[in-house]
Amino acid sequence: LVAKRRYKMGDYAVVMLMVAGLAIFMHADANSDAIFEPFGIMLLVLSLSCDGAISNMSESLMNQFGVGQDEFIFRLYSIATMAIAMAAAAKGDLAEGARFLLLPGTYDEINKGEEPTWSVGGKVAVVVLFSTMGFFGSSCSAAITKHFGALTMSITSTARKATTLFLSFAFFNNVCTVEHVGGIALFITALVMKSLRASRKGRGRSHGGRRKRIRRSPAPALAAAETKPLMSSNIEIGSGAADPTLHQRKNISPSHVCTNVV
Repeated sequence: LVAKRRYKMGDYAVVMLMVAGLAIFMHADANSDAIFEPFGIMLLVLSLSCDGAISNMSESLMNQFGVGQDEFIFRLYSIATMAIAMAAAAKGDLAEGARFLLLPGTYDEINKGEEPTWSVGGKVAVVVLFSTMGFFGSSCSAAITKHFGALTMSITSTARKATTLFLSFAFFNNVCTVEHVGGIALFITALVMKSLRASRKGRGRSHGGRRKRIRRSPAPALAAAETKPLMSSNIEIGSGAADPTLHQRKNISPSHVCTNVV
């Protein structure tokens, strides 16, 4: 809808399998002992929809204006940082956050006056490291969008979120049902199908490029040697030192020249 691009039926099948796998997995959570929040599901659907729209818009902007992924992410994050800073300043969270960074200890330790376990340098280092890793991850996401398309980036982002969901389900000792296993199996099947389709496309492009190179690469030296004449048939005869009109141009064959030389 955003970039007005058409996809093949195989791509739609992969996306439908992924959605079906996640739906079956979440339906199993709703019927099991795990904590199920419909509002959280709504937020997850909204997040995935926004990711898909942003990926398509990013691909269109980078390809239309010839912008690199690092420059695009830097400008996007700069605008977002200014907007978030103004909102935080208006609400009062900006001053509170600066106070938290400039004082040693965690937030509870600062409010309760307890012995600090974190230094100011340690907290600043963690913030810088977290921001750097976030920018690096966003740059990789933008590079995938630019070079492989918005659909690949959306599938990658969905797979990352689903993997986080699966791991959190496994680590917190929730009851695993048949629906959980079926949802995970469908999701992984969709990812394998996408990988196989991408590998086939890559092989087809590489073979096509090799055939074109073989057809378009004649031997230039041999072709030049075949087209280059062995001897010019036009020879100028005459002294021509005193009078240019004494020049005479005669067409003499190469065999006649060889006979006169002998």
